[in-house]
Amino acid sequence: MGRIKPAAWYLPRLVTWLVLMFFVFVAVMPLLWMWFAALRTADPANPDPFAMPKGFTFDNIIKAWSSGKMSIYMVNSILVAIPRVFIVLILASLAGFAFGKLRWKYRDLIFTAVLVGMMIPIQAMLIPVYYNLNRFGLVNTRFALILPYFGMAMPFSCFMMRAFYRDLPGELADSASMDGCGKFRTWFHIMAPLTKPALISLLIFEFMWSWNDYLLPVIMIYSDRLRTMPLGLNYFRGEHTSDQTLIAAGVTICTLPIIVVYMIFQRSFIAGITAGAVKG
Repeated sequence: MGRIKPAAWYLPRLVTWLVLMFFVFVAVMPLLWMWFAALRTADPANPDPFAMPKGFTFDNIIKAWSSGKMSIYMVNSILVAIPRVFIVLILASLAGFAFGKLRWKYRDLIFTAVLVGMMIPIQAMLIPVYYNLNRFGLVNTRFALILPYFGMAMPFSCFMMRAFYRDLPGELADSASMDGCGKFRTWFHIMAPLTKPALISLLIFEFMWSWNDYLLPVIMIYSDRLRTMPLGLNYFRGEHTSDQTLIAAGVTICTLPIIVVYMIFQRSFIAGITAGAVKG
């Protein structure tokens, strides 16, 4: 029979468990409040949207979807997010391979210059970006939300993908080169498939940032038919300021795609985040 561990062995683990549960509670409680407020049945005796509900209904969700034109805003957000994420993943993977595995002149200097972009606030870029897009007639189009994002997202994306490519064995690329593979074929057939966890982690980050982007749409878009979810939700909130339950329903609709994407790629996302944390 195994020896019974002393109380001193359990105490640190109990404290760790309690601390973790506290932070889980802090993170999850706002979401639960929002969902309760969105799904609660109307109670004239207790109009507080954050009170414990007596029953649940989807009427608030349906009303927010129809009266708030959420279908139009969601389609716009999808049409903006998909090309944003897809092209950023390709460019970041190529750049990460070039910075992490290839040897070429001024590689580290150029990578440092790319990282400088992480230090420049997006707010400082908006005015020149707006005037440049306006010069080409792209303001109030979806291209105004897609094209600038490539430059804004690349510094972090390159930094993340370079770190993963650097951890891959260099012998794989050398063997492919000896077998006659060019650099592009080596990246596409050998190296890129090995970075799937990193790409999925980056996909979730980029999709979340793209879906929640408010600053760029509020500057570039002034037509209601082109508004994305965060921008449309802001106007929806202005129209229904007194109905907090309906606002909570609108916010719930806005957050559902992010939750769905995370649930689909959850395992690969965790593998990508923890890759390299433990060295064998």
